[in-house]
Amino acid sequence: MKRLYFSGLLAVGFLLLSCSKDTSTSVTYDTTDATVSTFSLAAQDSFPGIGAAVFTVDNRLDTGLIAPKDGDSLLYGTPLNRVVPRVTFNSRPSAAIYYVGDTSYVYTGYDTIDLTQQPVYLRVYAANRTDEKYYRIEAYAHQADPYLYRIDTLQTQLALPARTMQALRRNDGFYAFLTDGYAVSMTRSADAVTWTGEQAVTGLPQDVAVRQIVMDSVSADFCYLAGTSLYRSSDGLTWTASTLAFPVAPFAIEATLFSFAGRLWFVASGGDEMYLACYDTANESVSVLQTLPSDFPVSDFAAVVFRSVSGCPTAFLQGGFDRDGRMPSAGWSLEDTENGFRLLNLASSRYPQSAIAGAALVSYAGRLIRFGGLSADGSVSGIYESESEGLFFVAADTAHLPVPDGFAPRYRQSVVVAGDYIYLIGGQDHSRYYSDVYRARLNSIDWE
Repeated sequence: MKRLYFSGLLAVGFLLLSCSKDTSTSVTYDTTDATVSTFSLAAQDSFPGIGAAVFTVDNRLDTGLIAPKDGDSLLYGTPLNRVVPRVTFNSRPSAAIYYVGDTSYVYTGYDTIDLTQQPVYLRVYAANRTDEKYYRIEAYAHQADPYLYRIDTLQTQLALPARTMQALRRNDGFYAFLTDGYAVSMTRSADAVTWTGEQAVTGLPQDVAVRQIVMDSVSADFCYLAGTSLYRSSDGLTWTASTLAFPVAPFAIEATLFSFAGRLWFVASGGDEMYLACYDTANESVSVLQTLPSDFPVSDFAAVVFRSVSGCPTAFLQGGFDRDGRMPSAGWSLEDTENGFRLLNLASSRYPQSAIAGAALVSYAGRLIRFGGLSADGSVSGIYESESEGLFFVAADTAHLPVPDGFAPRYRQSVVVAGDYIYLIGGQDHSRYYSDVYRARLNSIDWE
């Protein structure tokens, strides 16, 4: 309603507040106290979280301030033009009146007001109807959709020609290893935008599976296991090999999996058996955890290391090809528990795992995100997310993960997390290789 004649408004306010049960929780009665104790907003069906917003009340000598705690913002899309404030007072007032633009409201505890028409004031009259206090009410809503990813194109061609690539992140920058099947080279970048010229890599076998090069989490050296040897490099260019003493002889390393819990994990075969084994970088020793089924993947699998919601260090592996060239539908979780390492096959009739090869996994924003990959029917997969730590994946909301111009669905791409960003580097599809670089960031990744 438009501004009322003041004395009439005050009289109405006194009557309403005298009858209201939720205007004060005070157990005292001070006729001169016109201060506010707490302020909140009533929850709404469409925005239940609005009721959890925390406001602070600053009873300054001049105009008091009611504002979100620490200046925080309410959720994106919160309708600040139609909120219902809940106010409690330190002592029962005779009246409280909102001033919103050119409109006045008597506070009843049920009025819908518009907090976008700044300034908004609350005028509180003490029980003696003489002492009063002004408060300015402020509220803010995030202007950016918290679930939207911002995606930037950083580089369209980091290497020419584009070919099979493995990109890794180390503290001093990004490293990309490339191979054409005959020679291996490396290029690096501090920011993933500007890359150095390619340099030849020496000391690796000619048939190296570059996508299985990993970074040792203990020494930050680049490592690769093949044959009966561990290959190691501190700069990515010059590699040295050392022969491993494996508990089973003869043996051959089938695949390098990941660096996890201070160990380099790999698959080895000995006779008719396959083994999950690890190299302890601190003790420089090899141990076998357990035997593996014949369909355990040895190439084109996706792997990620993360800490579970229970605090358990975990490595997750999905998809790929087994040594017979089949694409099993399986997902494996390796946990570092108080009782030792435990390997679990997550595939079940209730939660079947995907048959996919050449995908990439990262842990980001409290979930696992899987990028690309080649499906069993030959199609190129999109982006999938798992909030169940790999138990099952669902297609990502494309409305919040927009595809940048020039990006083509792909497999065998590299995906790394650095700070608040995800970097997507290279890959291939059925007709070409890529060496482009994209950077994605979830709007809310650093919001509190």
